[in-house]
Amino acid sequence: MKREERMRCLMITLLAVGALTVVSAPVNAVDNSQQQRMKDCNQQATGMTGDTRKSFMSSCLSGEASHPKCTPGKSKPCGNTCIALDKTCHK
Repeated sequence: MKREERMRCLMITLLAVGALTVVSAPVNAVDNSQQQRMKDCNQQATGMTGDTRKSFMSSCLSGEASHPKCTPGKSKPCGNTCIALDKTCHK
């Protein structure tokens, strides 16, 4: 009888751990998405300083278009214009 009780307890524990793992997986995916967005926005803001950077980061992290003429992945805002991602903004 004791062996059956131990097996039942073990099975319940394993099922509980499995259920918790399944439930927590989507939460990790959301965190990674936000982390990736922060990484991408930070990389695009390279060379920006002060209020320009603050404004850009705010709009970038909220998912808004940062500048209507800038092409995502190819250019970034610099003042009132767009520059290539590998260039430094001096405004």
